[in-house]
Amino acid sequence: VRNPAGTYLYHPHPHELTGVQTYYGLAGLLIVREPRERETGLPGPAHELQLVLQDRRIGGDNQLVFKRSMMDDMDGVLGDRVLVNGVDDAAFKVEPRAYRLRIANVSNARIYKLAWSDARPLRVIASGSGLFSRDEGIQERPYVTLFPFERVELLEDFGARRDGAEIALVSKAFSGVGGMMGGGMMGGGMMGGGMMGPGMMGRGMMGRGMMGGMTGAAQGEALHVARFTVSPGARARTVSIVLPEPEPRAREARHELRTRLAFRHMRGLLNGRRFNTEDMSAVADDEWLPVGTASVWTFANDGGGMSMPHPIHIHGVRFRVIERSGDAAPADLREGMLDAGFRDTFGIFPGERVRVLIAPTVSGLFMYHCHNLEHEDGGMMRNCQFSRA
Repeated sequence: VRNPAGTYLYHPHPHELTGVQTYYGLAGLLIVREPRERETGLPGPAHELQLVLQDRRIGGDNQLVFKRSMMDDMDGVLGDRVLVNGVDDAAFKVEPRAYRLRIANVSNARIYKLAWSDARPLRVIASGSGLFSRDEGIQERPYVTLFPFERVELLEDFGARRDGAEIALVSKAFSGVGGMMGGGMMGGGMMGGGMMGPGMMGRGMMGRGMMGGMTGAAQGEALHVARFTVSPGARARTVSIVLPEPEPRAREARHELRTRLAFRHMRGLLNGRRFNTEDMSAVADDEWLPVGTASVWTFANDGGGMSMPHPIHIHGVRFRVIERSGDAAPADLREGMLDAGFRDTFGIFPGERVRVLIAPTVSGLFMYHCHNLEHEDGGMMRNCQFSRA
């Protein structure tokens, strides 16, 4: 395994079937550890919890329910409840001491606004591709915005709460993400000035009434995630955390890529293109990166059509977000956006431009795509060639 220590995910990738196979359970964590992590002072494996978040719909026959309507293809499949490690209303007993929580969003399309029910701030120490550097430090936030396929690691001291205390990890309500069920085309965009007002497709008449729950809870609805009960016992002494030194940056080249995102005619597009099913190894002239040197890849979510957020995932490489332009992120999600550390996935809201510094270390043909799995299955996916100069 060449990956540095971190919290990684795996799932199947058959074109047009990724969403349904992942939804029904073919996904999981791969945790990579390194001996030098012991030098950080972080809790060891005995005081570590892995939390795989998946929102699901469960029918009257107690079976998972997948697609039910056109809106599932547009917004992605959204569920009514959040399963944690496959369990509804998951509960954990924790000792009164510090824990390392590895949290992964393995939902098809759900964006989470994660927070503690007692309003304590979240202390974030890592993204999916490794710990933050000493320069970046522990990121303390009132909540964390987590797109599909993103992962974060938290350092949480349950010893700061009383014996027997029960707290919950929740996803708080938010608005302004666009899409059919989130205040976009029918919820306040294309039809917002007509017979339908904002939110009718989200939390109102059609979201939970006329649709009869066919679409699951709307994007941005408040959801319960998991419960934690603090067991009685002696408080463990809090240790200081020493994050690793920053890694040297790769040698920078002048190579630059630009990709414009759009969602038109119920399909996502990358520079106006979809995945080429006639030639599955096809690569365009603007879809290659040099190996061993750093390039800048700019993604702009301004290609027209329906305004939608997208989680962008690039295979076979990790990168850093170096710039996020403007104030396009919804006001009630902005404070939870984390761009620190190495990552392989980032979220981009309508109207945003995100620039990433990326330096592949191996040659080959890899993919980049939207990790809203219904968007990906609809063709919002392309190849990218990593080549030595």
